Parts: sequence; structure tokens; C-alpha cells
Amino acid sequence: MAREITSTVRDRVIRCCLLGSMLSMLVLSTSCSSDDGGDSGGPKLPSNQYVYLPTRGVQKVTVSTSTSTYTYPISIQRNGDKTSKVTARLSVFTDAEMETYNTKNRKDYTLLPQSCYSITQEDIAIEAESSESIIDLTLDPSKILPLFKTTKAKYVVALKLGSNKVTARKDNLILEISLNYPKVKFAERNIQVSVNKAITEVTVPTVFEYTLDGEEQPNQWNFTCKFVVPSNVPELVSAYNKRYHTTFEPFPTVSDPIEGNLQYTSDDAEATGTFSVKQADLAVKYYLLPLSLEVDSDNVMADNEMCYIQIARTYSNPIITETSVPDPTVIRANDGYFYLYSTQSGTKWVPIYKSKDLVNWEYQRTAFKNATKPNLPGGGAFWAPEIRYIKDKYVLYFSWAKWGDQNNSYTAVATSDSPLGEFPDSKALITNEEFGRNVIDQFYYEDDGKHYMFFGSFNGIFVTELTDDGLSVKRDIGGTPVLNKQVCGSAFEGTNIYKKNGYYYLFASINNCCDGMNSRYKVVVGRSKNILGPYLNKKGRDMLTNNYTLVLEGDNEKWFGPGHNSIIIQDDEGAEWMIYHSYVKEGDDVSGGRLGMLDRVLWDSEGWPYIENYVPSSSSLVPVFNVQ
Repeated sequence: MAREITSTVRDRVIRCCLLGSMLSMLVLSTSCSSDDGGDSGGPKLPSNQYVYLPTRGVQKVTVSTSTSTYTYPISIQRNGDKTSKVTARLSVFTDAEMETYNTKNRKDYTLLPQSCYSITQEDIAIEAESSESIIDLTLDPSKILPLFKTTKAKYVVALKLGSNKVTARKDNLILEISLNYPKVKFAERNIQVSVNKAITEVTVPTVFEYTLDGEEQPNQWNFTCKFVVPSNVPELVSAYNKRYHTTFEPFPTVSDPIEGNLQYTSDDAEATGTFSVKQADLAVKYYLLPLSLEVDSDNVMADNEMCYIQIARTYSNPIITETSVPDPTVIRANDGYFYLYSTQSGTKWVPIYKSKDLVNWEYQRTAFKNATKPNLPGGGAFWAPEIRYIKDKYVLYFSWAKWGDQNNSYTAVATSDSPLGEFPDSKALITNEEFGRNVIDQFYYEDDGKHYMFFGSFNGIFVTELTDDGLSVKRDIGGTPVLNKQVCGSAFEGTNIYKKNGYYYLFASINNCCDGMNSRYKVVVGRSKNILGPYLNKKGRDMLTNNYTLVLEGDNEKWFGPGHNSIIIQDDEGAEWMIYHSYVKEGDDVSGGRLGMLDRVLWDSEGWPYIENYVPSSSSLVPVFNVQ
């Protein structure tokens, strides 16, 4: 009985397997067949048959506005058997599909409205024995141009291939539309503007461009352009700062709107517009003003690119260029103006300059004339002046010295009721006979009721004490100076003392000062808790043994031998400024001599002074002085 049941089950299993096999063959036969687009009873296509776009992805299409239409051919091809006709469909992206594409590919394309173009047919047939079918996409430049002018979007025609009759490869064709049109563009993308007077005119150049078939075309139209300040300035400035690692602030709302029109007439290839910026509208900051262009013409467009105007109240080095001004010294006089004095330059015996802001200087006169020239021995010249206001007098210290003769050098002094002089009755103050060789490059400093004079050049820096009027060396009852102390070694000259946060900072200059492009002069510093030292460098080593910390040096490309700084001056916002001299290379030479320079003194986290990047600046924000 068991064998009979088993046999019956086995027969049933065999019958089921045979039936399943027949059904599988029927399903397979059905799935491998495809319609050719005709009746359902048409011929079957092989399984490797499919259609595709041989040109796919993003393709740039340049449309010239000189033509009424532009036609772009699109090829649809098939793979496999060619014995029958196949059909496919080319359709345009929906807005949702465009958004998905943009998100995936990090693009910001906008679909070109279908009113701007036409396709000869969306349903495409590839006939038997043929490999491809070509349809035409026709663009209308006259309809595209107004869109570009008003929106400045990145327009595309986005197409996808499909078929419900035959397998279609998932191909997309993104035609990025670019217009070849007559246009006006900014000649410069970035313009720097220094606002250092009451009203500054900003000049913005533009150019006309039009190329057809590889050849530049002349301007044929008369039209007007104007500058436009975008509504999203803060966002544009933020993006600019992020891209270029800058810290500009948006240009502020100003008393007068930014207006600048420029006129093109036929054959004009360029035109320049201007607008005004008032100094009173600006704080001492770096501002960025984005500008775009608008064109009043049906035939000419404005380029999409913006111009970024960098606006700031800045100055440029050198600040005095008309003549050499070595070893400058500066004082802010009782009239609120600054006066700068320098080493003799040719026949100018201590030239005097005047400024209200440390930036703009005007030559006034010389401190000495033949009638007031000092009657001192040695046949010297006027070097390294130092000006102070002591007991209602302007006291001018100066070195009376002879180049190469260290034993013919004096520190002398003269006085005047005015910062402009006259300075008659000069007299010797510190002499070789009493204080040694090279007793020049003097520096006066008052501290705790005492009056000190530092002096010396490459034979040690020394300090002595002066009388209360600053006109004589203070002596004991026997006539000996009460103080004669060395504070620095033989590497230094041009001493300058500045007190900050409990430290006395001794600035000095080292190396050769006066050899043009071979000069390696530089400013160095040490500091002490006591005016009389010891002055130590950043590593705690003494300046008496020629140690120092760098403050400023040349770059041996444009700036050569910067040094011998004046007293450090605070502006009305507490920033500290150094005036010094430097050779400045123009062309292949530094023939202008040692020119006047200005830079802000910065302080590191350990309280050490330096000039930014340790080299002179080409340009920087101006000092702030509330002088009208």
C-alpha cells in the first residue's frame, strides 16, 4: 500500500514539473518580445534593442543675437537589430525634475521657457535599416535676450529620452544656453579706492565687447549705462569675505546715493563712469561695495559679472616722496598740527613739514639758514634732529657731525617759540671730548621728574641726565655729569624710548643705513622695567651684548633699509604709529633717497611690538585724529 501511494505522489510531481516548465517557457517567450510601435501583433524585436542619446550630459550652446533663429540638431540612435522601425520620445524636464537635478549636481539652472524654443517633434521614429533620427531644437534669440537682461539666470533646455515601445537608456541632455550678444562689462572686477580727502571721486571704467564668427565687431549703437547697487549687499559681501578670506564690511548707507551714468555712442569701445564718496560718511574701516550694470538698449546687454569696489580711508607709503627725509622726528605742536624734521637733505638744513593727520605733509621751510647756522667746530652737517616742547620752548636737538669722522661729532641744541623756528643760538650739548666717539642720534625722554638724553651710534648707546630746561648736561658740584651709563652694545644707533604697560621699550636701528639697494638697515627693540636698563630681548638676552628682537626690516624687492624711527605717536583712538625712513625701489633704482614712511605698531601676545609682516606696508588704514 505504501509503495502505491509513493508511486502516485511521484507521478503527480512529475506532471506538475512538466506543466511548470511549459508555463516558464511561455512567460520567457513573452518577455523577450517587443512591439515596433505598430499593431500588437507586429514583429518581435531582439532583447538587445534599445535607443539612446549619443550626445548627453551638459552641453554649452552659444546663441548669437545677430540671427533670428538658432538650430541645434539632436541625434537619437538605436542599438541592435535594424530590421524594424522603433519609436522614442524626447520630453522636457518638469520643474520638480530640474530641482532634483540641481540639488544632486550642485547647480543653479533655470528651465528656459518653452515659448523661447521649439522641437520639430517629440515622438521620434527610427525607420527600419536606419541607425538614427535627427530632430531640430530651434531657439529664438529675440525672446531669450529679454530674459537674460531681466533675470541674469543660468538658463537651460533640459531633455530626457524615453519610450513605451522599446527600451530607452536613461539619458539626459542639458543644453546650457549662452548668448553671444553685444555687451558692456566692467573693465576691472576689483577696484581699490583710498578716501583720504573730504570728497573722493571714484572712477569705474567699462568696455564694449561683441565677437561674431571669431572677429571683434564695432559698436553700432548709442545707449546709456548706469551703476546699480544690488539689494542684497550684506549677502554678497559675506560671500566675498568667505571666498577670499577677507574682513570687509558692507558699504554703509551714505548721505548721497551712488549714482553714475556713462554714455556710449556708436564706435565707442569704452566709457568711464564716476561717483563720489564723502570722507565724513566713513569710519576707519575696510568697506566693500558691489556694483552691477544696467544698459538702456534693446540691442546691448550688461554683462552678469559684478565689480567690487574696495573703499577705505587709507594712505599709501611712502608718505613723503618729494625729497629725501632721513632720520625723521615728529612732534604734535600746541596748534594741533604735526611737524616733522629730518636730517639735512642737500641744501635743506633740517627741512620742516606740517600735517594734521600724519599722512598728508606739506613742506614749510628749513630750521636753519645762513644767519642761524651753528658756530660749532668740525665742519659738520645737520643729522638726526629731535624736537621737544620743554618749559614753553620748542627745543631742537640735532647731531652736528661729519661723515666718516667719529671724533668730529656733537649733539647740539637750539630753541624757538615756534615749531617752525627760527632756531638761533645753537650750542654744543654732548661732545666727543667728554662723552667719547660718535655722540650723535640723540633721544630725549622725561621720566619721574628727570630729563634723560640717550645718544650713540655703533660705539654703544649711552644715557646721561639733563637739567630741567633740557639745555645742559646735569653735573655734580665738581662739574662731572651725574649720569653717564652705557645701556646697549655697539650694534645700534637711532635710539627711541616708548613706555607701555610698565615696560620701557628701547627701539634702535642696526646695519648699514645709507647704501641704497645694498642697505640692510632694520628696526629692533629690547625692553626693561627700568629706564636705565638692563634692556633685554624676547629671549631675555641683554642689548649690552648686542641682542635684540626684530620690529621691521626691508623685503629687498621694493623696500630697502627701513629704520631710524621717530617717537611713537598715539592717535585719538589709541592706535600707535611709527614714522621712519626707507629706500623705495621704483623701476630699477632707489634714486629718490630715503623717503618718509608710516606704519602702525602692533603688539604680540607677550607684549612685543612689531610692524605687520615685519616689512613696510604699501597701504593701510589711516590714523584717526579729530582735527577739523
